[in-house]
Amino acid sequence: MSVNYFEQKTEERGSTSVIWGLILVNALIYFIFGSNENFYDAFALSCGDGFRPWQLLTAGFLHSPENFFHLFFNMYSLYLFGKLVAPHIGNRNFLLLYLISVLSGNLLFLILNWGQHSYVVGASGAVFGIMAAAALLEPDRRFTLLLLPFRPLKTTSLVICFAVVEILLQLSGRNSGIAHLAHLGGLVGGYLFIRFGFSKMVVWDIFKKKVRNIPRETPPPDSGARKTGRVSSAELDALLDKISRYGINSLSEYELDRLRQAREEMRGK
Repeated sequence: MSVNYFEQKTEERGSTSVIWGLILVNALIYFIFGSNENFYDAFALSCGDGFRPWQLLTAGFLHSPENFFHLFFNMYSLYLFGKLVAPHIGNRNFLLLYLISVLSGNLLFLILNWGQHSYVVGASGAVFGIMAAAALLEPDRRFTLLLLPFRPLKTTSLVICFAVVEILLQLSGRNSGIAHLAHLGGLVGGYLFIRFGFSKMVVWDIFKKKVRNIPRETPPPDSGARKTGRVSSAELDALLDKISRYGINSLSEYELDRLRQAREEMRGK
């Protein structure tokens, strides 16, 4: 499958319905099957005799029945970073990103823990893959960490910090019950999916000094001063071209207002 397939077949940009669908599926499975041990035995990823191939994917929709916050934080992170990614690549490709990140994370954990009596559940691998995608597509978004006295961090800085922490925790050898390898595998899977599947959309890449600068505000077609009158066809074309190239999240608040105004003007004709 060529790179152009992903870039030319992207649909439903601006929609985040797939995120809510994934949250709903994870929540329903948790509340309906959370106390069913046979269900978890069949669908959680087992690294021993109980391994079945489908577990590499199904484990990404299960969460520890004894820990509700496992589900909560994964779903909150899925929403937080997913809303930056889904508008760029569309619902179908976002679902594919989720599944590929789950698969790559669980596969790495399985390979390096084969034969041990351990199992993995959770969407953390998918979340880390989506975080990597957010860093590549929306590197300059700011996040405030409430528990740390730091100024807001850019997406790139935040994702790099998470990756470094995961690597250090994995190398420490401590048995914390957290599948750090699944997180790192998901991070790699998400990075590769976006880097090679949507190369024209990539704004930042840790392995390249500079990829592309995205104009954060479309300059008016004449003097450069912000317009307050009707939206001209040239200005509307510039806004639509920017959305086509970089996604709707690349628009500034002013540009979004102008786009809404253009819509109202078209309705009023």
